[in-house]
Amino acid sequence: MNINDLIVLPTNQSDAVLLKRLAVVQSACLAVAALIAFLILLAWLFKDLRPGYPHGWDLMKFDTAAGMLLSVVSLALLSATPSPWRVGCGRALALLVLLLAVVPLYEHLSGDFTGFDTLIVADPGNAEPGVMSVQTAFYLLLFASSLLLATLRHPVYGMTVAVLTMLLSLHALIIFSGYCFKAAQLFGQSMATRTSPHTLLCMLLLAGALIIWRMQHGYFFVLAGSGLGSRLARQVMPFALLLPFVLMLAGTAMASVGWLSPPVAAGLSVAVMAAALAALVSLMGRRINSLEKELRELSLSDQPTGVFNYRGFELLGEQAFREAQRSHTVLTVLVFHVEGVKDISDTYGPEASAHLIQDMARMLRESFEPADIIARTGGDEFTVITKDENTGGVIALMRMGEAMEALNAAGGSYKTRFSVGEATSHPDAHESFRELVERAGIMRRERQRAEHVLVEPERVESQPSHGEP
Repeated sequence: MNINDLIVLPTNQSDAVLLKRLAVVQSACLAVAALIAFLILLAWLFKDLRPGYPHGWDLMKFDTAAGMLLSVVSLALLSATPSPWRVGCGRALALLVLLLAVVPLYEHLSGDFTGFDTLIVADPGNAEPGVMSVQTAFYLLLFASSLLLATLRHPVYGMTVAVLTMLLSLHALIIFSGYCFKAAQLFGQSMATRTSPHTLLCMLLLAGALIIWRMQHGYFFVLAGSGLGSRLARQVMPFALLLPFVLMLAGTAMASVGWLSPPVAAGLSVAVMAAALAALVSLMGRRINSLEKELRELSLSDQPTGVFNYRGFELLGEQAFREAQRSHTVLTVLVFHVEGVKDISDTYGPEASAHLIQDMARMLRESFEPADIIARTGGDEFTVITKDENTGGVIALMRMGEAMEALNAAGGSYKTRFSVGEATSHPDAHESFRELVERAGIMRRERQRAEHVLVEPERVESQPSHGEP
C-alpha cells in the first residue's frame, strides 16, 4: 500500500542550534561593518592617520561612515534581549540614520546643497563635498525604515519590514553587479560620488545581519525553520545567489579575452544558467520527495516491528475500505492476538516478549502479500487488511500456521501462539470500516473462548533459539 499523499507534516518549529550559529554570524557581520565604519571615521577626524590608509578610503564619506556605524549599533540594540531603554536607544539611532539618508537624497533631487554633509568634517577635494551617492543614501533610508517599523507590533508592519529588507538586499546586489560588470551607473553618479567597495561591503554585512534578525520573525522565519522547506531553502539559497554572478562573469571574461563575441557569450551564459536552474529545481523536487517519504513512513510505522502503527492502520485501512466500496469488491480484516505476552514478560523478561512481538510481525510480513496492510494495533495485537477475494486470507493463514510450527520446533523457552478472527466486508452492506474491524475482533474473542486457547507460556528444557534475552 502506497502511503504517499496521505498525510502532510508541516512544522513551524525553529532550529535552535541553527539560530545560535546564526547569532554568532550576525555578531561577526556587525563587528566587521562597525570596524570599517569606525576606521573611516577616524581618518576623517584625524588627518595624521590618513597617510596609512589605502587609496580610495575617502570615497566613504563621513556621513556614510557615521550612518553605517549608527546602523550597526541600532540593529545590535534592537536584536538583543528587548528592554525599554534598548528599544528607545535603537529607535533614536535609527532616526539619526534616517536623517543622514534624507538630506543627501534631497540635495541630489533638488540640486541645492545644504552644507549639512560637511557640518562636522570638511571635504574640500570633492566637487560635491561630503555628499554620499544616491545609492548609498537610498540604502540607508531603507535600512533605517526597516529598523523603525520592526519595533512596531502589527502584522502589517512585519510584512512591510520583510519587503524593505528584500528591497535593500536587492539594492546591495545591484550595486555589487555594477562593480562586477563595470556598470558605473549602478553604483554612483560619478567616480568621486559613488558607493565605494568598502561601503558596499558594509551594506552586504548589514543586510545579512538584518535578515538573520528577521529570521526569528515573519517572512524570513522559513530560513531558520526545522522543516523540509527550511532545510531545502538553506541548501539552495547560496546556489541561487551565486550561480547567476558566476555564469555571467565567466561569459564576460571569455568575451573580454576574445574567445567569444559579446552576444555569443551572453546567449551561452543565459542558456547554461537556465539549464543549471532547471537541474537545481529537479534536484529540489527529488530531495523533497525523498525526505517527505521518510517522514511519512516514520510517522506511520511501528519502530520495533517495522509494520504500520495504529495511525497508519486507520489512514490506509479507511482508504482501502472506501476503494473497495467504490469498486464493489470485498475486503477482509484479520485481527491477530499474540497469546501469553504478559506472562512471558513476567517469566523471561521484557526482551523476551519484545522478541515474540517481532517474530509475530516477521511471520505476518512473510505470509501475506506486499499489497496487504499489516499493522500493530495494540501491545500484543496485529491487524491485517487483505483484498484477497478468492480465499479471504486462508492461504496466508496456512503460511502463518506453518511458520509458527517451524518457530516453535526450533526449541525456544516458550511456544508462540496466537488467536485470530476475521471479517469480510460486503459491497452492499451499510457498514463502516470501524464496524468491520470490531466484527473481526468479536470473532477472534469468540474463537478464543470456544477453542480454550492456552495462554500460559509452555516451558521446555532445551536451550532457547528465539525470544529469550
